Amino acid sequence: MLILFISVSLNVANEIAVSAASIQAEQLYTVAERVMDKILLTTGIPADWGNNVTVTPGDISDFGLALNGTRTPYELDPDKVMRLANLSTLPNPLFMNASRIAELLGISDKYGFKLEMHPLLRQEILPIDFYDLPGKKLSIPVVFNVIVRNWYDFGIPGASVTGIYVLVKISPGAAGKQPTIQEKTFWAKTNVTDVKGICVLNFKNEVSNHISNQAGRQRWYIYFLILHTNWYGFVSVSGYTKSSLEGAPVEGYIIGDAVILNSTVEGLRGAAITKDEIIQVIPEYESLLAFSEIEWCRQQPNDPEWCKKAGNVLPSSRDYLIGRIKSLEKISSHVFVFGKWRGQPIAIVINRIPDLTITFGHQKAQPANSVVLTRLAQLYNYPYIIRLTIWRKTEG
Repeated sequence: MLILFISVSLNVANEIAVSAASIQAEQLYTVAERVMDKILLTTGIPADWGNNVTVTPGDISDFGLALNGTRTPYELDPDKVMRLANLSTLPNPLFMNASRIAELLGISDKYGFKLEMHPLLRQEILPIDFYDLPGKKLSIPVVFNVIVRNWYDFGIPGASVTGIYVLVKISPGAAGKQPTIQEKTFWAKTNVTDVKGICVLNFKNEVSNHISNQAGRQRWYIYFLILHTNWYGFVSVSGYTKSSLEGAPVEGYIIGDAVILNSTVEGLRGAAITKDEIIQVIPEYESLLAFSEIEWCRQQPNDPEWCKKAGNVLPSSRDYLIGRIKSLEKISSHVFVFGKWRGQPIAIVINRIPDLTITFGHQKAQPANSVVLTRLAQLYNYPYIIRLTIWRKTEG
C-alpha cells in the first residue's frame, strides 16, 4: 500500500508539472499573438506618426505599423517601416529604436523580443558590362545580371523580370547658369530567370547607338535601372544606380514627403541640375515616369514654413540635407536623386519600400521555449514576411 501510494503521488505531481508547463507555454503564445496583432493591425498613436516628420519617438504613445485609413488587414505603412530602418552609411535621423518600441508595446519589463521583416521577393543586381562615356573618365553599366531570391535566400526560377533603363542627358550649363535636363530616354526589356533564379538584361547596343548619335561633348549622362519582377502574382520592385566615382554617397531616406540625404553631396544647395537639383521618378512602366520638384531647407530666414516646423525634429544641414517633395504619388516606391559630387554628376537611389531585411530587438540567442509567429503582410502591393520571436526575460 505504501509503495502504491508513493507511485500514485509521483504520477499526479508529474501531471501537474506538465499541465503547468503547458499553461505557461500557452500563455506566452497568447502574449505573442496579441503583440503581433498590435504591431500589424493597429496604426499607433498618432496614426500618422510614420509620415509626419515633426513627430519624435517621444511623441508616440502607442505603436503600430498599419497603414492609416486602410480597410485591408496586414497592410503596412512604408513610412512607419522606414523609421525602423537604419542604413549603414547614413544613420536614420528619425530612427525608432527597439527599447522605445518595447515600452510602447508594454513588454519591456517581462519579455524579450525580436522582429524581422523580409521582402518575399528580392532582386540582386550585378553590372557585368560597361559603356565608356566619350570624352569622360566615367563609365556606366549597360548589361546586368539579375538574381531573384525568396526570403530564404534561394534563387527563384521562372520569375518574369522587366527592366526599364533610363538615360538622362544633362547640359552642365555655361558659367553662371544652372545645369538643365536636355533629354530623357528609356528602354524596356523582359527576361525570365533560369533554374538558379538568374537572368540577363542587356542594354548595350541601345545605349551605345543612342550616345554615339548625339552631337557635341559638353553634356552629362546619368542612368538608372528600374526592375519589376512578377512571380505567380507576387510582385517586387527595385531601383539601381551607382556612380563609378569611388566614395560617392549612395543612400538616402524618403519618409513622408521628406527627402534626407548626406550633406557631403555638392551642388545641391547652390547650382542646380534642375530646380533644386533633384528628380523624382515613379518606378512603374514608361507611361508612369514623372518628375517632381523639391523645396530644400537651407537654414535661411526665407526657408519654407515646413522647414521651420521640421527643424524642431530633423537634424541640422551640417549632417544632412533635408528637402520636401512637392508631389509624391502614393504608389511610388523609389526616388532617384540627381546631383553633383566633387564636380561630377551622380545619382542616388532612395527606396521608399525597403528591399532589405529589417531586424531589431534583442539580437542574442533566444531560449528554447520562445514563441515564433510568422505573418504575410503587404507594403502597398509588395509582400513582406513578418516574423516575431518573444520570450520571458527570466528564462533567457
